[in-house]
Amino acid sequence: MKKSLVPLIAFLFGIVLLTSIIVNTRPEMRNPVTSPKTSKPKAIYLSSIETVKKPELRRRQQHIMDEKKVLNLLLQAYSELDKGKLEAAEEKVKTVLVFQPENAEALSLLGKIYYLEHEYKEAEMIFTKQVKLNKKSASAYNNLGQVLLKQKKYSRAALQFQAAQGLDPESGLIALNLAGAYSQQGKKKESLASFEKASKLLGTRIITVANHPALDSIRNEKEFNDILKKAYKELSLKQKNESVK
Repeated sequence: MKKSLVPLIAFLFGIVLLTSIIVNTRPEMRNPVTSPKTSKPKAIYLSSIETVKKPELRRRQQHIMDEKKVLNLLLQAYSELDKGKLEAAEEKVKTVLVFQPENAEALSLLGKIYYLEHEYKEAEMIFTKQVKLNKKSASAYNNLGQVLLKQKKYSRAALQFQAAQGLDPESGLIALNLAGAYSQQGKKKESLASFEKASKLLGTRIITVANHPALDSIRNEKEFNDILKKAYKELSLKQKNESVK
């Protein structure tokens, strides 16, 4: 009898031990902090929502700060440029473009700075970007044409001036630039036609720009000198009328 009870006692002991192991491996026993019976999950959930909202608010506040900083930096850049401090102006404009890489005013100013520094390739890259950003900007096309002229890329420059003229046909300076681009290519007929158009739009101001080296190939042409003679007559008459008044 005693021997027959031994297996039964061993079996019952095994069941008690197994039950103890199962109870202690339940999730709430392994990690009582996250037990469904506590309020911790709710607190964690609310915290996660709050951390999403705060960065968005900070970004909005930062955006407002950036706008003020951008305006201030642009004003400083113009001031430095007026003083002839090109490097200081360039540094401030580049800072603006970190905040707003497509800021048209900053891009135009940086292109002008590169132009004044004789960094024509860099200026070309800037004005090319401007043209891509705003295909209706006559000034962007005109500026791009100017830096292409400086690099002796005459045919490409003429194309940019033509595009600029299409957008702003009343600009005498664009017509004058186009005359210079044609002249550099040896296209005298086209150059003279553009120069005549420029004189009609600029009036007597054509006298002050007629000595530009880009116009050298047409300088001795009769049509060129006739245009200047007419401008000088108009200027003389204008001065006489003003003296009478």
